[in-house]
Amino acid sequence: MSALADIPHPETLRDKAEHVRTLIAPIRAQGVPAPADLAAARAERQRRYDVIEDSILDLSGALPQGTEDYDARKLFEFLVGLRRAIAADTEVTDPGGEIELIGLMMRDVLARIERRLLHDELDDPRAAVDFVFSTLERVPASDLARLLGVSTKTIGAWRAGRPVTRNGERAVVLAQLISYLRPSLTPLGIALWFDAERDQLDGRTPLQMLERGVASAHAPLVALARGSRGQLAG
Repeated sequence: MSALADIPHPETLRDKAEHVRTLIAPIRAQGVPAPADLAAARAERQRRYDVIEDSILDLSGALPQGTEDYDARKLFEFLVGLRRAIAADTEVTDPGGEIELIGLMMRDVLARIERRLLHDELDDPRAAVDFVFSTLERVPASDLARLLGVSTKTIGAWRAGRPVTRNGERAVVLAQLISYLRPSLTPLGIALWFDAERDQLDGRTPLQMLERGVASAHAPLVALARGSRGQLAG
């Protein structure tokens, strides 16, 4: 059975971007096919390309700006290059690695789309709180309460699905910061990141910055989270 059949069908817009990114991985060469298998290998790779093309068209059509979206246009550019590289690679070996390189560039664009869509979702305080809970699932409620600036009782109410009526702006900023940190830190490491004093913050911790004012803390903390790549060294 084809590996494509094991990829779950996307439900949300962000799922669509992740779906395409997952599809692109198998497009690279899988070894030199035997002469008797060459036609079948060409047909299989063409089929994979067709699925990728259809999925990109579906994603671009679902994006708010449609085909006018900058990243969608980049995907179409790479798609043209991918089609030409596949057509030129008659032996299905990708000897210069061009097909794999184009695939990597497409995956980078799709990862960027996923991050953008995630941040759009996290503008909703309820979605932001749910994201914090799911990412920091094993972090104690007392630490979550400190990060979100609420009581442990409120944490329990939010976990039970009660509306987020307090500290919504802080929850949004916290979730955005965590989205930058989670690729390189464990949940515990993320919690520790907020308690680490930073030279870039004049010796303050990210948590102290949030407590001084969410609006003023947003830009410097996002820059720190993006630039530090999760490193705890100040």
